[in-house]
Amino acid sequence: MGYPAASARAFQYGLIIFTLTALLGLANATQLFGALDRNTLLTHLHSGTLGWITMGVIGIAIWIFGGSGPLTARNVMVSAAATAAYVLAFWSGNFQARAIFGTIELLVIVYWWWFAVSRGTAEGFGRLDIPKLSVIFGLTTLVIGSSIGVAVQIILGTGNQLPSNTDLVGGHASAQVGGYLVLVAAGFAEWRLTGGGKRSAAGIAQVALLFVGGLLLAVSLLLASALGPQLAQALPGIATLLTILGIVVVAVRFGRSALAAPWGSASGIRHIAIAVGFLVLGVILEAILVQQFIAAQGDPSKVSIGLLHALDHTMFVGLMTNMLFGAILVGAAADLERVWPWADQVVFWGLNIGVAGFVATLLIAGSGEGAKPFTHPVSFIAPIMGLSALLGIATLSMRLSSAPVAERAASPA
Repeated sequence: MGYPAASARAFQYGLIIFTLTALLGLANATQLFGALDRNTLLTHLHSGTLGWITMGVIGIAIWIFGGSGPLTARNVMVSAAATAAYVLAFWSGNFQARAIFGTIELLVIVYWWWFAVSRGTAEGFGRLDIPKLSVIFGLTTLVIGSSIGVAVQIILGTGNQLPSNTDLVGGHASAQVGGYLVLVAAGFAEWRLTGGGKRSAAGIAQVALLFVGGLLLAVSLLLASALGPQLAQALPGIATLLTILGIVVVAVRFGRSALAAPWGSASGIRHIAIAVGFLVLGVILEAILVQQFIAAQGDPSKVSIGLLHALDHTMFVGLMTNMLFGAILVGAAADLERVWPWADQVVFWGLNIGVAGFVATLLIAGSGEGAKPFTHPVSFIAPIMGLSALLGIATLSMRLSSAPVAERAASPA
């Protein structure tokens, strides 16, 4: 028995939108069609973060909380349509369309947050295990970060200028990465690597540290100019310290289970296990980036674009794409027909060697923005990552399409 049918549909819709992310990423890294405009770059970003990752997280939330039935499946379809419309609104460059479809997308996110919270309430928050708590608090941070992001689109869509006394974009971005992704990824990894079902003081401390750390970072960036110079420099450092402590707890609690994964076996567990490694790397890069922001004292030219892009790809590809590929493979291992069995090894090693090389190149050689085709090292590394992702999309889509998927969520072994 695997995940519910609604989870499979969420994964399928996410894979479809992820195709656009990968293609635009390849075009941007190789510069074969010249420099991509801002609207296209925003489409690349949001098709990945919303279309792929958040649709995947919806699938995880349905799975981990045991959702099922035709109503849930229909709501997944509506969510995918709303998400695709918002992604296309970014590509259009029309601020009014972004405001309208962004508001609809926010309602979608709030609905799935409420789905998790209501099921958690029915079960009793005092009895929820750490994976379920992680998903609930991760989605809570997503609602906060998304509300800020949609506020930006409404301000621009109504012809106004963004306020200069708050950093809405910085608060939005930090909440979406530092709190949301870290919490959900840690919770799901624990559920699949250890079986979940446990509640401990260390686990609760882990959730609290990651949630408060992510939220405090978002608030400190959002209100930096209003906090005064001392608080503006101190709070991001405190937030980063809390997140690092949370990741130390993650490593202690189930790091050994990740290291024990069957690395040579064509299974989803190794995707989830290696995602834990990228989670640790991502938090380290985030700490370095926060220190650069503090040192820059409001001057964005002093912040490394290469480091920023390295952090993005560590979190979005190394962490979440591995996590979701692993979820698809693990959740339906007994049901999926292994279409293209040779692809499992190619996707795993190609994706991870590609993203590791891509991140290292960005850190060493910097961003390749504005370079001519195949004149910057990222042009040669990015295709390994991008083509491996596309192969994974094709393979997993065919397997999901041909598989009977269970209607009830199974407890992990």
